[in-house]
Amino acid sequence: MRTPLQLVVVVALTACMPKPPGGTQIGALRDELPPNLPADFLELDLMAATEEALTIGGISTLAGAWRGHAGSFDHAVFDCPHLRLGAPPEDLVDLNLNNDDLGEGMSWIDDCSTPDAATFDGFTYWDTEITQGGALATRSLIADTHIEAADGSVLFDFDGEAEDSLEGGAYTSSIVARGLRGSLVGLGGGLRGEVEASWSDTGDVSLFGAVTMLDGFGPPDGRTLDPEETPELSNVPSWEPGMPRFTSVRFDLTWDESCDEEPLGYIGIRGNEGFWFDVYFLPIYDLEEDSAEANAFPFGEVSNTTCDGIGTVFVRNIAPNSQAAEGKNFTAEIQPDFAAVLDGLPRPALEDFVLTLHQIPQEESTP
Repeated sequence: MRTPLQLVVVVALTACMPKPPGGTQIGALRDELPPNLPADFLELDLMAATEEALTIGGISTLAGAWRGHAGSFDHAVFDCPHLRLGAPPEDLVDLNLNNDDLGEGMSWIDDCSTPDAATFDGFTYWDTEITQGGALATRSLIADTHIEAADGSVLFDFDGEAEDSLEGGAYTSSIVARGLRGSLVGLGGGLRGEVEASWSDTGDVSLFGAVTMLDGFGPPDGRTLDPEETPELSNVPSWEPGMPRFTSVRFDLTWDESCDEEPLGYIGIRGNEGFWFDVYFLPIYDLEEDSAEANAFPFGEVSNTTCDGIGTVFVRNIAPNSQAAEGKNFTAEIQPDFAAVLDGLPRPALEDFVLTLHQIPQEESTP
């Protein structure tokens, strides 16, 4: 029996990041220290956090969701769930389906239990296509569904839509979901977010969007709840000693032929108290003086802009030469193992884009 996927993804951002006003958000720097700076910020292993964050971004794709979708049919029987050709009726589903844009896929809509006590609730529509003699494969998934095994474990839970494609050696995925659950290798309870991702055998890789780990990620938080020593935790009712130190990641990264060692762009990592740390690599903007990009993204403060795999860490919004620095170093350089991260990206094969009727229980013929 296929191991069910356990993953949760929920929409958090729009697919496009607007240009921010000068100096007001993202990585905009200032001289004064922000309120409630985390007490342990100098002790955090941000290189390990960056590598884990990149891994999280790489697996937030339809490739992961599809495993849960396909795996749920291991627990289906004929007539639970009820299958149909095409999309479910619009008057029966709570989602704005544009049937003109849908292909000739399959769907189910049901609230049923199998003899083995697996339950299917909601609807799912999926479509797959392989064209050009196998040179191009595409698939899409639209669902608001919850599927459980007899023991109550979640086999698949998805509310939203996603699509991906495989063309030659290039993989592209866009996932927009309000909820997606089930076993996402080693990452606990799941994710929420929106990610556009692509990579190819030639080394071109891009990650854009944001993801929140519902169970957090990173090392255990070693702080104590002390109003004087850790005021940053005073307004975080969900904080507990030993909980994972980080929660969310924001990506704007592109690897291309200009540099094999590191990407263009940045990655932001959010602590569980809400404070952000940003790692900047090669500049992605033409940093004109006093432009919105120059004020909002501190690429101009990055002294190392060579193609060497080294990124500059900023404690968000704190200028390296801050007057309030009090001798503390608010920047650092790290060199993540990009090769290991990129080698671990999921790379679906052509056969993964096929979900045939042979995988779905059919009515047994009468002897």
